[in-house]
Amino acid sequence: MLNAVMTDLLEPWIAAEGERQGSLERELERELPLEHELAGKSMRALAVRTDKDDVLFEVVGGGYAVVHLTWSGRRDRNPAFPSTQLFSSLKAWRDQRMTPDHEQYSR
Repeated sequence: MLNAVMTDLLEPWIAAEGERQGSLERELERELPLEHELAGKSMRALAVRTDKDDVLFEVVGGGYAVVHLTWSGRRDRNPAFPSTQLFSSLKAWRDQRMTPDHEQYSR
């Protein structure tokens, strides 16, 4: 099901594949403060928003998160950053984030 969802993305979301996927995962690791809600969790980049620095990550073991990367290349001092929105399922992400993003982007 995951592959089907990643091929059925609406603009401005595209699949995070190959070198891009690894780059996004490494940047997340560099930016997350130890106190961040995602710190210490295994994450896999699934999709990236082409017009912003938002990335959809699968939280390995359960759940999904859209993280707004800063591309600072270093750990943030504030545990609230990078900003993160959690989703319990891909359907929740599609309904609450991808579809509204697409509607706004298409205007």
